[in-house]
Amino acid sequence: MSKGTKNTLVFIAIILLIFGILCAIYSNNKTEPIDANSADENILQNADAGLENMINDIFEEPKDENKNNVEAPKEDSNSNSATTTQNEINNDNVMTPKETRAVNLVKEEWKKKWGTLDDVSFNVSIQNDGKYGVTVYDVTTTQSIKFYIVDVDTGIVKER
Repeated sequence: MSKGTKNTLVFIAIILLIFGILCAIYSNNKTEPIDANSADENILQNADAGLENMINDIFEEPKDENKNNVEAPKEDSNSNSATTTQNEINNDNVMTPKETRAVNLVKEEWKKKWGTLDDVSFNVSIQNDGKYGVTVYDVTTTQSIKFYIVDVDTGIVKER
């Protein structure tokens, strides 16, 4: 055998050895599919239990001692503003108690900063983390003015 043939055979042997080692490692580390008959202990008995808890948490009244101190903003009977009051919001769609609390907290913050609720409206949405996003809109242009993130449980309002 020539020197070139020996080198080729050694190279092929090394490649086969590396391939064999990789196959052995893969077969030891690969995961087997779960057998449906033996997987009873891993399957949730009531998959909707977590969803029901989350829904109940959204619709329950917030437990806050200061909730009785929150008043709906009063409007002048002479003002011709298109401010969305709590009654108008409830007539358009039903808000949960937590959504109502989030809007009221933002209204308080807005009134502290700007002094009036004239010509603004509020839109509330729930976020993935359970906090509420409240957007303040200009009624005449329907342009978004500010966005607040509200944690209803703690009463914290953050401007974003």
